[in-house]
Amino acid sequence: MTDLLRPLLDEYLHDQGRLRVWSLIVTILGDTVETRQETISTTRLGVLLDRLGVGQPAQKTALSRLVKDGWAERSKEGRNTFYGFTAKGRDAFVPASRLVYAAARTEEPVHWLMAVSDDPRGLPVAPGVGLWPVDFAPRDRGFSVAGRIESLPDEIRAVSPEHQAETDTLTALLRYLDVTFAPDTGLDALAARTVLVHRWRRYVLRYPEVPARLAPEGWAGLKLRENIGAAYWSLTGPAEEWLQAAGPGFRRLKTPGPMYWERFGFRK
Repeated sequence: MTDLLRPLLDEYLHDQGRLRVWSLIVTILGDTVETRQETISTTRLGVLLDRLGVGQPAQKTALSRLVKDGWAERSKEGRNTFYGFTAKGRDAFVPASRLVYAAARTEEPVHWLMAVSDDPRGLPVAPGVGLWPVDFAPRDRGFSVAGRIESLPDEIRAVSPEHQAETDTLTALLRYLDVTFAPDTGLDALAARTVLVHRWRRYVLRYPEVPARLAPEGWAGLKLRENIGAAYWSLTGPAEEWLQAAGPGFRRLKTPGPMYWERFGFRK
């Protein structure tokens, strides 16, 4: 039987050299655990990471790093070990989750903020100065001015080559999920969703939101958030079946809270 998950892992998770496993675990904790207000056992986490092609030595090293850096905390129940976010990890996850899981805009942003900031998500106006929709402006910034955009020079309309390349990669990932991929198990659905969210998280934390009036004509990036959300929810049914079922050496996870069911503008 053909393993349809393998090309997804090779081309969209392990395609950029050595995988930062600690970052992948942060994605998993935020995406699958945090909204349930509990922790995940190393047994269940290990099953998922194994399916994602991450070796056990790399898993242990990454978990130890997250604990040492104060992002995750370890707890024990009998012989079982569990991990979850610390307050520090949660404080970092919450604002990032607003960017990752926000619904696609139905209207173009009107109010903008121009600020001195090294946050990479701003449209570059000048060295060290960016432009953001007010609702996604960086919290850490220097001098800033808010208002409406009356006019912009042509160079601000351009999408950087790196931004375009990653947009093309996500578009190809979505095409694979839509046309080729069909999960054989709930675990495979969760693994595919994890790849999708991890790649998307990297994208929204690294590149600016480009409104239609500033984007190249026909730019695929304008539909990315909407399409990511559709793919996310198409995988969530079987993924949740696996998460809410007990397995060898691990218990079922709780049903997620209301915030989970509002991701990407979805309403349960």
